[in-house]
This record gives sequence, C-alpha cells and structure tokens, in this order.
Amino acid sequence: MKNCLLPLLLSLFALSCRAVEPSPSAMNTPETSKLFRKHVEPASGVVSYILETRVAANQQSLYFTQKSMTEDGRFIVFDVSGGERGNQKSFAVADLLKDEVRPLEIRGSIPFLDTESALLYWFEPGGFYKLNLRSAAPAKEKLCEIPPQLKAEGACVLSYATHVTLTPDRAKVFMDARVDDRFIQGLLDIKTGQFEKWGEESVCVNHGQINPVNGRLALCAHETRWAGTNKVEHSIQNVDGVYPRLLLVEPDGKRRMVPPMNNYATHEYWAADGLGFYYCSSGKEYGVITCDLATGQQRRAAPVHAAHATMTRDRRYFTYDFSVGPWYRGCSWRVGFYNAEMKKEVSLYAERPAFNTQDKPSKLHPDPHPQFVCGDKYIICTINRGDGRMDLSLTPVAPLVEMTR
Repeated sequence: MKNCLLPLLLSLFALSCRAVEPSPSAMNTPETSKLFRKHVEPASGVVSYILETRVAANQQSLYFTQKSMTEDGRFIVFDVSGGERGNQKSFAVADLLKDEVRPLEIRGSIPFLDTESALLYWFEPGGFYKLNLRSAAPAKEKLCEIPPQLKAEGACVLSYATHVTLTPDRAKVFMDARVDDRFIQGLLDIKTGQFEKWGEESVCVNHGQINPVNGRLALCAHETRWAGTNKVEHSIQNVDGVYPRLLLVEPDGKRRMVPPMNNYATHEYWAADGLGFYYCSSGKEYGVITCDLATGQQRRAAPVHAAHATMTRDRRYFTYDFSVGPWYRGCSWRVGFYNAEMKKEVSLYAERPAFNTQDKPSKLHPDPHPQFVCGDKYIICTINRGDGRMDLSLTPVAPLVEMTR
C-alpha cells in the first residue's frame, strides 16, 4: 500500500511547487491593469492609458507597420532604451494576464509579432530567430542562418530587413537587404535557409513589406535620403518626372513604380486585406491616400495632415501623427483619430513636448507611430514625457468613435 501511495504523493508535491498560471478570465486590460495610469488629454478629453511600470528610461511602441499587441490583448511588445542600456535598443513585453513587465534580452531588427500565435520573429547577426511569448520560460530559438547566397553578393551584409514581415503561411520572411551599396530583395525560407532573390536596386530601397495575403508580392520604398559606403549623401530624384517612392516588387525581377497623388508619398503600408496599400501625402490633396491594386485607383481616404497613419480593417477609422512646428528627429508631435464615416477627427494628444532640441537630433526615432491593435480595440503609440523620456500609450477606440459621431 505504501508503494502505491508514494507516486501519488510525489505527483501532488510536484504540482504544488509549480507556478500557478492565471486564468484567461482574469486577463487585465489597459483600463484595469496596475501597470498603467490614466491620462486625460486636456484639449480633447480623450482618455488614454500610459504604461507606468518601467524597465527602461524610454519605452516605445514598435514601428507603425508592426503590430505591438496580440489579438487576445495579453502581450504588448515594445522598444526599450536609455538608462543603463545606453542608446542601443532592445525589447520588452507587458503580460496583462500576469500583470507584469519584463525585459526581453534580444537585440536586432525591428521584430514581427504574430498577433495570433504570440510568436516574435527577428534578425540578428547570428541568424533568424523566434521567441514564444506564451512559453513558461521564453527562450530565443534560432530558425536558420543568414543565407550564404546573400553573403556571396558582396563584401559586407549591412542589413537584413528594415522591419520583419512574414508570408501568410509564416514559412518565409521577406528581406530587403543591403550588401555594400547593393539593395537586394527576396524571400528566405525559414526551414531550409534558402534565399530566393527577387531582384536588386542600385539606389536605397527599403521598408519592404510582404503582402499580408499574397506571399509573392511586396511593397518597398525608395528611401528619400541615404549615404553610400563612401559616405556620399544621396537624395531621392524624380524618375521621368515621377516621385519614385512607391515600388511593388515581385519574383524574377518584376517591379512596378506607382506614381503617387500630388507626386509625393511617404510611410506606405499594406491594407489588412491585401487588396491595396495606403500612404501619407501632402499638397492640394493632402492626407491618407489609398491605392487599389486591381484598378490602380487612388483616392484621399482621410483629409488629415499625417506623417504616419494606419487604418482599421474595415477602413472606417484612421489614426495618424504629425509634427508640430519644424520637423526634426525628436520634435513635438500631435496624434489624432479620424472617423471617415462622420468626417470628424479628435486629438489623442494635441501637442506633446519635444524629446530633444533641433541642434541635437535624436537617434532613437522618437516618433509616435500610432497603430490599431488588438482587433482594432486600441491605438498604441509613443509619446514624449517632456523630461527626456518616452512613454507607451494605449487609447481605447470605442470612445473615440462616440466622440466623433
């Protein structure tokens, strides 16, 4: 009898020693979490929630093309820098199920967060990696090496991808790599490590994004300013009178430059359905411009002054940022919300203080970069505190819709 009870007692003891995982029903939200403080914007009355728990002096949302929060609302991935970490960025995660913030000891390219699986993907010099945020003990896993085919293209691979995007099946990652002064686009097969070269440019083409539903089409950007390895500065030049920012890239060297409205475009992004893309423009028809892939038709979807913008999946609502006063890296910013149905807008933040001075531009890219996250329930962005630090902000969308009815 004693021999029969011993395994049972040992099993019960082991269970009692395990950390108890909180129930999903106990999931916090930015509104209820102890990690956040409530902020009411004086100029508009908009309520936001600022991540008050700190693991670094600066806490920033990811670049606006990358989702910073999982669909279930549990994880928020963000940049951290400053303090003991110096100017080199790394990443951290807020877990709203456990209601805690912890650093992620990873450094590399702007990562891709799979918002359904909570898998985080990124490049670093050793290869391509992933990390499972839902794991009891998250640890980075190397998926493949930097492809030797890419290394063979030149003396030095200077970058792998501006910001990571994966094909819809998550089997391949799009690369807009820089090798010396050659700018090469293609797909890396994560399982085999093989690189499929699509083509290359002799001018800086970056900000590559694979289409969210079509793994054989990418949107890239002709960079406005860039420096060669010889330190010579280059600026974007019109091609046959057309501002060449927008570039659609396909396999076998196929590419098409899309002439933008007003002959100007910046900060382009795929629509969630993959049927088109949108970008910010200035001039007579300033605002957020959408472009339909099937027809090529472009239209002004949101008549707002915007530097970066994202829209909801149903294309009814937009969020955007715009500099207040002269632009420089670290200037003062405004963050807004636009209701395209009602043709009304409201400020999330009417004017945030500058991060630094114009004579000493920041290297930390302290732009708001607002984006819709968590099934379009929230807008996440970066705001300047006015004391040399950056904060992470989340704003519920439903009250913004009510305010703009």
